Amino acid sequence: PWLFEVSRVDGVTGPRAAMPIGQEDAGLDRVVGSAIDFRSPSNYIFLPRWMMLALALKPRDVVDVRLIEDVPPGSAVRLRPHRSEFLQISNHQAVLETELKHYSALTRGATIPFDYNGKRYYFDVVDLRSAPRGEKVPMAKVQDCDLAAEFTKAKDQMKAKD
Repeated sequence: PWLFEVSRVDGVTGPRAAMPIGQEDAGLDRVVGSAIDFRSPSNYIFLPRWMMLALALKPRDVVDVRLIEDVPPGSAVRLRPHRSEFLQISNHQAVLETELKHYSALTRGATIPFDYNGKRYYFDVVDLRSAPRGEKVPMAKVQDCDLAAEFTKAKDQMKAKD
């Protein structure tokens, strides 16, 4: 698939948007993804909510969009669920693998949602590795890749910082 980098534009994009309650600003300045279609009006782009949150954008903020061809295929991803409830699903690894097919690429530091059985679960992309050598990368293709996925301790199980 064609991959596009969407990034904030220094001095042009407005100030970082306030995050919804329970969400943290990831501090990202760029994310990568693919287009579903090209039907938006000229000079407009419709972004999924996870991208808007990852970049801390508000509607009508100015962004830069460019085709990128150097995103390596992924070999491994480490995700941190926001709620340990997801890990109680009997087949959570199969659910994860199915839901990851909805993404063409991932960006380290982004938070992505999965829907399962009428509930929405959020995951932080903690680590990404490229194929074939397993190097740490900031972004990786996940579509049409043999991607090993693992979990870290859920956010709700981590000790609060004092």
